[in-house]
Amino acid sequence: MSVLVVGFAAFPGVARNPSQDLVDALRPRLASLGAGGVVLPVSWDETWPQLKAVIETQRPKMVLMFGAHLRAERFRVELQARNHRELGRADALGAFAAGPSIGEGPQLLPCRLDWASVAAALRGAGVDFEWSSNAGSYLCNDTLYRLAIAAGGLGVERFGFFHLPATDEHVAELLAHPPLPEVFMSLPMARVEAAALALLQMEAAAGRQAETTA
Repeated sequence: MSVLVVGFAAFPGVARNPSQDLVDALRPRLASLGAGGVVLPVSWDETWPQLKAVIETQRPKMVLMFGAHLRAERFRVELQARNHRELGRADALGAFAAGPSIGEGPQLLPCRLDWASVAAALRGAGVDFEWSSNAGSYLCNDTLYRLAIAAGGLGVERFGFFHLPATDEHVAELLAHPPLPEVFMSLPMARVEAAALALLQMEAAAGRQAETTA
């Protein structure tokens, strides 16, 4: 398997996580693209150990993570992870972060993707997107930072994180589980799937090119 597609389950404030819906929707097509998928719990203690175990078992060269950000105005491309945690914010199990830092390491760690290729893939799929230098301080960022630290030892050559707004199909479900932002954006799930497939096809094309030049 060359690519691992990662989503996250629901958590306080996001009763329906579009990244879980995305992974579930892609599952029938992942094997044909040389990819696998996993949905992680949103837990300060369990999220990273579970992802690390999946990577150690499946040995992907690329990890593409997707998470929910209801204040995102479009498909959001995260450029880096921050060594920072939000104190006082409970995870899906009601637990809290142990401290303000994720660990001993740099304040910022970049994702490892070819940004020109990412932009070309998303624009080619007709997906409107935005760049972000702040992945937040919740479990999405926490997991991304841990992956950035451990990637080399795990054999992961490329990795990135993408935040998703709500999807059109599940706005009503989110409304039934407040609180919500006063104003938020949504996208049709078809656009979210198109974005993820464009990124997977980008990796498949890069793999074929590498085999040709090897």
